Amino acid sequence: MEQHYTPMNETNESRKNGRVVDVIKKGNMRMRPRWQFVAQGVLLVVAAALLFLLLLYVVSFIIFILDQDGAWSAAALGPRGWSLFFAALPWGMFLLSFVLLLLLANLLKRYAFIYHQPLFYFLFVFILVTTIAGFVIAATSFHPGISRFVTDNVPVLGSYYEREATLPASVHRGEIVAFMDGGFVLGEASGATSTVVVADGIVFVGNFYVGDTVLVFGSRQADGTIKAFGIQRIATAATTTVPTTTVRAE
Repeated sequence: MEQHYTPMNETNESRKNGRVVDVIKKGNMRMRPRWQFVAQGVLLVVAAALLFLLLLYVVSFIIFILDQDGAWSAAALGPRGWSLFFAALPWGMFLLSFVLLLLLANLLKRYAFIYHQPLFYFLFVFILVTTIAGFVIAATSFHPGISRFVTDNVPVLGSYYEREATLPASVHRGEIVAFMDGGFVLGEASGATSTVVVADGIVFVGNFYVGDTVLVFGSRQADGTIKAFGIQRIATAATTTVPTTTVRAE
């Protein structure tokens, strides 16, 4: 395509050429050896790769934590679940992932395939890629393994994993011990049991067995019972000889 130059283009080009000529005349121009360019390119690629891996770790950690503390399940339970979901979000990790994404964009903008594209396209593609990869990583044993390792060997990081994965006060994890009218008995990790009653107007039908591990969403009452507005099964009982039971609000 033919290029057209305006007087302003010519003026700017002349100024640039003039500055280059002045530098050459003054002897301030230095030839840089080729190995410096190669080393700079290698360091740039390594830094970008490390940033990308760190970004993947942070994003997968966020997804892992939201799964551990029941936030994903809470999001499907309507307005009450949404408020619980947003309260459980690790906002500090979200901020860190955003900073890492901007740093990565700043490094990669040196390459033509990045700086020739709008920043929005770059952010969209990387958010999409890191989110998909984060779900894949979070579904593996990677983070549970890291959690066990740092708990035993790096107490500071171990306590962070434990703190972030701690269930909110309105989320209860345990095993169904027995069914009763309008609810069931929940055996918790501490060894204690709690009576779970279904909130008025909410019906949970089927798919629950004695021995199932569940997340119960609801507030604990003064008498110790849990008034549930949502129940999510997260693990099926090893044996399911007990018939499926309907949990129904009275």
